[in-house]
Amino acid sequence: MVIFESMWGNTAAIAHAIARGFGAGAAALTTDQATPSRLERARLVVAGSPVHALGLPTEVSRASAAAKNQPGSIPADTTHPAMREWLAAVPTGPRLYAAFETRIVGPLGHGAATAISRALTGAGYEQPGPPTYFTVAMRQRTQEPAAMLLPGQEQHAFEWGIRLRLLLNNLV
Repeated sequence: MVIFESMWGNTAAIAHAIARGFGAGAAALTTDQATPSRLERARLVVAGSPVHALGLPTEVSRASAAAKNQPGSIPADTTHPAMREWLAAVPTGPRLYAAFETRIVGPLGHGAATAISRALTGAGYEQPGPPTYFTVAMRQRTQEPAAMLLPGQEQHAFEWGIRLRLLLNNLV
């Protein structure tokens, strides 16, 4: 199960590519679709979010993104609960997990994936490998989203999904 928070579709695109790479039985779900009852059936939880101010989006950063919506621009989608809220209510493990984030620069050391990892580890989940990240480029706010995935990022996510499936199969 791949759970995501996405405002302009980049993290959603990555989540769907990971699920396609994982193969049959994998689903990419928004935070409101990933209910505790659905999560109970998952052997592996993959969670991802965009990075805001070097961490998980907050209600303030989400409101700021929504406030920047301009006529003719693609608005930020803040209709789903924040990953931060989803993590606060996640059922306890044991379960395996992987974390990812979308960001505008390379490795930061701390970011959304680190916060996701801390929360899921605290809930009794086990992470068999390090988190990963996918890069976006900022764009002008016109008819396009504020940020756009760099070329090759969806393929990278698809391949990561394959590696996660192989890892899970080797651990079971």
